[in-house]
Amino acid sequence: MTVSVQRVVIAAGLGAGTVGALTGVLLLGPLGASLLLAVVFLIVWPLAAVIRQVVDDTPDYSAVTVAALAAAGVLCLPGLVRLVADGAFGVATLLVGAVAFVLIDLVVPARRERPSSRRQRRIRRLTEEQFLEDEALIAALQCPLSISELCDVWVETAGQLAQGADMRDRQAVAEVRRICLDEFERRNPVGFQRWLDAGAPPNPTTYLMAHGE
Repeated sequence: MTVSVQRVVIAAGLGAGTVGALTGVLLLGPLGASLLLAVVFLIVWPLAAVIRQVVDDTPDYSAVTVAALAAAGVLCLPGLVRLVADGAFGVATLLVGAVAFVLIDLVVPARRERPSSRRQRRIRRLTEEQFLEDEALIAALQCPLSISELCDVWVETAGQLAQGADMRDRQAVAEVRRICLDEFERRNPVGFQRWLDAGAPPNPTTYLMAHGE
């Protein structure tokens, strides 16, 4: 069984953090720990929500999750400081918590990977639908267009690329232009070669129509 170093580090960190949080609850008391968690949560939650709205790449974690993790992290601090200050006994306690979580992580079977959010599942579904739409468009383009019409398509797609299309449009345009190239070569190999020898100018009409259909 291959053990990921990253998973071991994360499990050890969670174990030490849990021990620190429990120690923090003992130091502050249930009421004090609850107030600390509530205050930090209420401060971080709106900030995390605002950040999710303004950044270009939306984080995978929700604002509630970020606020809860921040509150738990703040609660860990006094407990970790107290354990470290206790010397060998406190450090040993942290190590026991870290080792325990690592062993639990090794024993519990890993869950199958799944989309981390409903939004990601929806994006994947939309991407698949867009791919099917593109495939249908490309299949429809394989109808018997004339060389003149294919040249017009070539010129039009060149303009789309020059204007800066997004990734999806660029993939579809690239496939359309590949089909045009195949048709150019199949229908008029002589004109196609003349066009290539001339450096493949943006408009291939004059080269392909001379000996075309």
